[in-house]
Amino acid sequence: MQHQHSLDARGLLCPQPLIQTRRLLKTLQAGERFQVIVDNDIAHLNLMSFFADQGMNPECVAEGGEWQISATCQKSGSQAGMTASDVQAEVPSTESGLKTPVSNTEYVVVLNSDCMGQGDDELGSLLIKGYLNTLKEIDNRPSSIILYNGGARLAAKGSGADSALQALEAQSVDIIVCGACVDFFELQGQLAAGRISNMYDIAEKVAAAGHVVYP
Repeated sequence: MQHQHSLDARGLLCPQPLIQTRRLLKTLQAGERFQVIVDNDIAHLNLMSFFADQGMNPECVAEGGEWQISATCQKSGSQAGMTASDVQAEVPSTESGLKTPVSNTEYVVVLNSDCMGQGDDELGSLLIKGYLNTLKEIDNRPSSIILYNGGARLAAKGSGADSALQALEAQSVDIIVCGACVDFFELQGQLAAGRISNMYDIAEKVAAAGHVVYP
């Protein structure tokens, strides 16, 4: 069957193939065929699982270390590629009877390291950058991201995470960088994103948050 749209995601690290695919789906109409090409098994498995969750019945051809995944878009426009967690619940209004969206609980992300998880710092560095790049793509973004201890280094120019933090800041996410940490790591004048703050402000933000996430 002929594909109306094709996405070449070869060479992209997780989660970029999935992010790019979700962007593509939002431009499609229901019934349109598309193909995504990836060159690593993790991306292939992630996409197959995502398409299955969408009810798309994906087909995959593996050849020469590459995977060509084909499917048919099931929804149109902004609804395409949405998962259950993307869709806000609706409840009747007490006055008009009209349905209004229930907003997700506000949450704050706290990063106390420039790595995610334990085991290997190089892998952890890739994971934290992937996490921040993913945050700027989802609809339910945090109200604030707090960076302290080693996490403060993420806001520095050339950290590899600075562009993602700048994008999140442009999306009205408050990026808070611990001032004592900026001094300790000698980052004065080197921040690409965020505002320098203090532990009192950080404590208030954490106390007021509906949820605090430590990825």
